[in-house]
Amino acid sequence: MLENDDLFTQMSDNEIIAVIKNGDNTPFDVIFKRYHALSIKITKDFYLKSFESDDFLQEARMVFNKTIHTFDSEKGHTFGNFYKLNLKHHIYSLVRKDMAKKRIIEKNAESLEEMLESQQGMQYILQGKGQLPTIEILQVRERLADYQDTLSEFEQRVFLDFIHNKDVEAISVHLNCDTLRVKNALDRCKRKLKQLLE
Repeated sequence: MLENDDLFTQMSDNEIIAVIKNGDNTPFDVIFKRYHALSIKITKDFYLKSFESDDFLQEARMVFNKTIHTFDSEKGHTFGNFYKLNLKHHIYSLVRKDMAKKRIIEKNAESLEEMLESQQGMQYILQGKGQLPTIEILQVRERLADYQDTLSEFEQRVFLDFIHNKDVEAISVHLNCDTLRVKNALDRCKRKLKQLLE
């Protein structure tokens, strides 16, 4: 195996690419090592919430493998430039998807906040009657599963009344406390819910 590695190390990129295209993936790590620094340089400038540096490197390896199989030296590109271009496009695509996902979450939080502010109540979300599309309602429901644990006992009682469409005055009568205490608790509930959905 060491002899093979030594042999591959002495081969040019195009020679190794030909070997891999012929079905022998053995020299993949040899050629990828040559472009490891480039991979790190390109990926280190990007941030994705769910990605660690190892995740970026794994993405780079997948793009590298695809680049090997689609590279055509007769089209005027060097392999390095072709890989660099492919990797950048791939990462831009990942970033766009991440930003789109973030926008959906922000939109959900805004829509939910508007529903809360307009006193439509959480029942609309829990029953699927709100403005949010079905898939987004399901995402909200998943997050609501942990929501109750973030509330104090008083906040839970206020929020329970609120989702049953009671206004501040009705809640204060039911809980035998002043309206300011209810308003403050409700504000905390909304703030915690918004944080949970962001």
